[in-house]
Amino acid sequence: MQHGKGDLFGNVKLTPMMKQYMEIKERYKDAILLFRLGDFYEAFFDDAHTVSRVLNIVLTKRQDAPMAGIPYHALDNYLKKLVEAGYKVAICEQMEDPATAKGIVKREVTRVITPGTIIEDELLTSENNFLMSLYEQSDGTIHAVLSDPSTGDVIITKFGNIEELVDFVSTHRISQIICSEEFAERLRSVVDVFIDKLDDWYYSDPEETIKGAYGLASIDHFELGASLKPFGALVKYLKYTLNKDAKLKTPRFLEESIYMTLDSTTVENLSLLPGERGKNLYDVLNKTRTPMGSRLLKWVILHPLKDRISIEKRLDTVEVFYEDFLLTNEVREYLDGVYDIERIVSRLEYDNAKPKDLLSLKVTLEIVGPLREALMTNEGLSELFTNLPDLTEVREEIARTIEENIEGELGEGKIVRQGVSKELDEYRELLYHSEEKLREFEEKERVRTGIQKLKVSFNNVFGYYIEVPKGQVKNVPDYYTRVQTLVNAERFTTPELKEFEQKILAAKEKVELLEKLIFKQLCDRIKSHVNELRILAETLSWIDLYTTFAYVAKQYGYTRPELSDDEFVIVAGRHPVVERFVSEFVPNDTYMDKNVRMFILTGPNMSGKSTYIRQVGLIALMAQIGSFVPAKEAKIPVFDRIFTRMGARDDISTGKSTFLTEMNEVALILNKATDRSLVLLDEVGRGTSTFDGISIAWAMSEYIYNEIKCKTIFATHFTELTELASVYNGIKNYTVEVKETKDGVIFLHKVVEGVADRSYGIEVAAIAGLPESIIIRAKEVLDVIVEKSDIEKKVGILKEGQMKKLKAKKAVPEGQLRLF
Repeated sequence: MQHGKGDLFGNVKLTPMMKQYMEIKERYKDAILLFRLGDFYEAFFDDAHTVSRVLNIVLTKRQDAPMAGIPYHALDNYLKKLVEAGYKVAICEQMEDPATAKGIVKREVTRVITPGTIIEDELLTSENNFLMSLYEQSDGTIHAVLSDPSTGDVIITKFGNIEELVDFVSTHRISQIICSEEFAERLRSVVDVFIDKLDDWYYSDPEETIKGAYGLASIDHFELGASLKPFGALVKYLKYTLNKDAKLKTPRFLEESIYMTLDSTTVENLSLLPGERGKNLYDVLNKTRTPMGSRLLKWVILHPLKDRISIEKRLDTVEVFYEDFLLTNEVREYLDGVYDIERIVSRLEYDNAKPKDLLSLKVTLEIVGPLREALMTNEGLSELFTNLPDLTEVREEIARTIEENIEGELGEGKIVRQGVSKELDEYRELLYHSEEKLREFEEKERVRTGIQKLKVSFNNVFGYYIEVPKGQVKNVPDYYTRVQTLVNAERFTTPELKEFEQKILAAKEKVELLEKLIFKQLCDRIKSHVNELRILAETLSWIDLYTTFAYVAKQYGYTRPELSDDEFVIVAGRHPVVERFVSEFVPNDTYMDKNVRMFILTGPNMSGKSTYIRQVGLIALMAQIGSFVPAKEAKIPVFDRIFTRMGARDDISTGKSTFLTEMNEVALILNKATDRSLVLLDEVGRGTSTFDGISIAWAMSEYIYNEIKCKTIFATHFTELTELASVYNGIKNYTVEVKETKDGVIFLHKVVEGVADRSYGIEVAAIAGLPESIIIRAKEVLDVIVEKSDIEKKVGILKEGQMKKLKAKKAVPEGQLRLF
């Protein structure tokens, strides 16, 4: 947008109000400025074109200046669309009453809304809305501070490089990133997220900035280290956008020593969260009763625990609820009455709460007493019920102050209960019953004066007056003051009527002022209980999660896993997602220990290989989030990571081929996996020629077995890999049973020890519905190839001499990783 000198904008002469607009717009160049004018928020010039296009509203003009208006009462609906479209929006409000303003009305930007700084309930979903502040050090380490302003959460982590950061952004669905201008330019090409670049001053005096936000003399106990700068920048950015000091919880560290890291490939391959794959673990487990519980569930799924004691503690609590299922159902019934108080508390702290928020808080607090009593009936839940603070005082104060059924908006006099404020009650009485009051006054004056035809009226010139017929003027009391003489009557006023008039005229303004003041005072008093309310919100979230895990376990027949030192045993294991959508699921066993740590799994497509290896990964993950698992029995070692590499796919956005993408994912596994990891591979090496693929798959399997020594399941069509079992004692061959009939093949989905003798590709093609002529021709071609081709001798069973040669070279040479 360009404007010329003086008062001109192009050829447009600017009025004083438009000059005011331009001055404010100059400070918010990168935002759409919505400028309050009466009952509308107006956008001008380029902003008007954007608003018109995105919101599909009419573009108008004023003196050739493009203009688009949004009704003030519909602002939230339009804001949501603008923010979802990726725009930053600055809201400019009238700071004084236009009726009483001298000259141009004072206006200020009171809020800048961006995708990551939303606290307004109308603009949010139940999910976390994370803003991420980044700072890159000279060695390439990236320090990150995440915050959800709507809940007050602060999470601190770091990444070794941009690739790790991009992976995290995709798994955690970050809404917005803030960082330096130079870093922003590099990020824009690799992440599809709203990015706001920050000036250098955002990074100045971070320690003092954070101290101010928390009201602390020292933040040494936070142990922020290199996270100081992105944290300080985050605090300043929140103040800039919310127009208030940041209100944040104590920061938590996302440390690798505590939580398992799940890369985006594993999150996608195991279908952990809602996404393009549709059916997923989150949806299966999400029987939570509260928005807070559903957010916690998603967080827990993405961050499995690595500490055995912590996992056992979660499992213990779930088991208490599982065994006391009557209590579980009662608790879940109470949770139905719990609102999202985590976000209500944040809105309270930002002075953004509405009357309905306080009513929701009151309803939630009403269940705390019965919930505590219910939990106290089971000694195994002592930690939970002792963490439920007594907020009876807050509940009672809301009940005393706010009407049970809210009608209208705050300031109309219908929110605060009768009896809370005598002054408000009087003004409300006047506002809503002024006619009745006037008639009562009129009747009182008739009785007092004896003038039966006396009447009280109003006009804009004299206000309220008493009219007396000419013949009765002699009966007028001394305290009547004449204000007007008519042909047939005289008009008077009295001190009482004057007082009534002043009250009536001021009643609407007074009602608005007093009701808003009483509401603010109530909010301020509740804010003194913020710490207790946050403890309550967190405790309710965990109660919701534990009871959900118990409920799902009971409903779906899950069992408590036993944590082991090394044994990995699953008896009659099932895929938690697939079993929900098939009539009969065939369970399978898994057994690994320090001696047997790799399976080579062969079998045809559609037989269930992928389902099997995914269910093994999901069962391990479920155990480490503290959930019971879909199996008859399970012993699970605590894994430090779960890695997956499944299927063939291109990474079109970066121009990587299927095979290059596959090799990149394999390289990550080989570089990051340890002997405490679980590696699940499906069809590695299929993206290149057969010989290359087999060679790479063989060498990679050896490297994992000999060097990494972690538990691994490798599903493959390369039956040549099954020879590894004759080379290494700790590798076992498994296959999926197939039954041949005269009508075709039946996949039994049962994993048994052995090797698949053929792939049944043509049979699968027939099941898929390929024309019969193609199936017949394919069988003819196969018969010729099997009979005439020499290929089996080349890539089939390795000769004895070749086997001896391989056995003599079990250790993988240095530099093996360069192959990948």
